[in-house]
Amino acid sequence: MALVFFTIFLWTATVAMGVLAWRKDDGTFVAGFRDAARESLFIAPRVCVGIFGSGFIAELLPKETVSSLLGSGSGSLGILIASIAGAFVPGGPVVAFAIGAAALKAGAGSPQIMGFVVSWLLFSFNRTLIWELPVMRARFTGARILLSAPIPLIVGHLTMLSAG
Repeated sequence: MALVFFTIFLWTATVAMGVLAWRKDDGTFVAGFRDAARESLFIAPRVCVGIFGSGFIAELLPKETVSSLLGSGSGSLGILIASIAGAFVPGGPVVAFAIGAAALKAGAGSPQIMGFVVSWLLFSFNRTLIWELPVMRARFTGARILLSAPIPLIVGHLTMLSAG
């Protein structure tokens, strides 16, 4: 239900901004539409590849391995393994969340996947290398990583405590 509500909200906001741009009658609407179309042509193929790739990953994940390494019985070690893996998942949310959902389906525990997702959100290795290091520099990035390092583990353990 939340997904439907959020989708309706996004479409409503987009249409409202389009109407505002149209009413300006100064070329804003055409320029905005052109920019959006150009961006869509750039992003759409990547989203499609991400969706198909994550679908294949979901089917290729070895269920026995996932269950033993990341299952509910794996405890703290499973949370640590999932948190490390989350940092190295390339791509955006289409890939990361699909892998997380596939791992849950393959027998991973919720605390472990909570650590995985939080780690991906905080430490995405490719985002850190491509964006953060060049823009924010090494000292800031290093401090952020060091200070944030325990967060996926804490969230995973809190999830484990709340479930048990």
